[in-house]
Amino acid sequence: MKRQDSLRPAGAWEVRRRIKIPALVHAADAIAIERALEELSGVRKAAADVDNHQVIVRYNIIRTDYQAVVEILESAGFSPLNNWWSRYKAGWFQYVDTNGRDNANMPPSHCCNKSPK
Repeated sequence: MKRQDSLRPAGAWEVRRRIKIPALVHAADAIAIERALEELSGVRKAAADVDNHQVIVRYNIIRTDYQAVVEILESAGFSPLNNWWSRYKAGWFQYVDTNGRDNANMPPSHCCNKSPK
């Protein structure tokens, strides 16, 4: 339970992504995946689940995005599941991350018909 609590997003710009990885079958694979992901800037926590062949990653969308996480996994030799549903989710995750980063970098809006000073 404590491990799951550490994976909950802590702020407005943090997200949690669950990624299926068919090649994740040994405890050594889990350790390698967690180390590779935690070296990526913006990743707060990564937890690999060998029994379910998946990794759960919590990261800050201002500093990184879903595509960067997938690239790290692929460079470590652990490609995510590649079926129509996982590709659809990957596109959605990337869109949400990009949109969130754009929203975080927007200037504050005007209030009450007053121009910013």
